Amino acid sequence: MNTVELVNLALAGDRDALSSAFNTTMAAKVTDALEIKKVEIASNLLGTEETSDEVTEPTIEVDGSGASVEPATGSTEAE
Repeated sequence: MNTVELVNLALAGDRDALSSAFNTTMAAKVTDALEIKKVEIASNLLGTEETSDEVTEPTIEVDGSGASVEPATGSTEAE
């Protein structure tokens, strides 16, 4: 039911029909809003947030003197 029909029921003075129509309309709107919020919360719980491309795992580099462990920074620096 749309707003015009609700106003027409109010102008006609049919309180019972207006009350029923208003409650039905509001219930539908609340249900839709809850469904949207439920999808929003579910997407946040599932971790669909953007992730960075930065490498956080340490890398192992071996040079002539032995092995050393250095954190990866994601950048390419000249040695």
